[in-house]
Amino acid sequence: MKDLAVESPLNEQEICVKCGFCCDGTLFSYAVLQAGEQGNLPEKIEQNYSKEDGREFFKLPCSYFCGKCTIYDQKRASICSAFRCQLLKDFSIDKITQANAMRIIDNAVKFRDEIYLLYREIFGNDYRLSFRNLLVDLAKYGNDAFEDDPLNQSIELLRIKCNIYETLLIKNFKSIKNFERLISTSMEET
Repeated sequence: MKDLAVESPLNEQEICVKCGFCCDGTLFSYAVLQAGEQGNLPEKIEQNYSKEDGREFFKLPCSYFCGKCTIYDQKRASICSAFRCQLLKDFSIDKITQANAMRIIDNAVKFRDEIYLLYREIFGNDYRLSFRNLLVDLAKYGNDAFEDDPLNQSIELLRIKCNIYETLLIKNFKSIKNFERLISTSMEET
């Protein structure tokens, strides 16, 4: 098994600990495992293990994430220390300062919290879904936004906020290539 663990500079670790979007289900629904990792992982990760089309992964949000990783100093999946979001990549090449990275994270958390609040107001659910699970749940509702029903208008507003948030996640955290592809596709359609 290839060990992808990388010791990150302290400033990068501070950004990761502040964020956690790759662990809490904001960016992804699952984390990909390396071949041979299954069976050698912490118990809760093993419990969320799945295999599909030859790919091994565990479902997110990670059960060990509670505002921050609770097993950060213990053995965990290789992806946990190897994944580097776009924000970290930008920080490592001095494209962004640590203060700006922290500000981007704070703003992303506030925006996500606004989405959660609107979701709870519309559906009355008091439990907290991950952002990915909220999107799955939202997809269950029809697209009847053009009717005069205030509920449908609220659902459409929620969809719009989720689309904007997803674009911000792609731009700041996922991959600048994906963001550029999204923008160029949108420009071609207009």
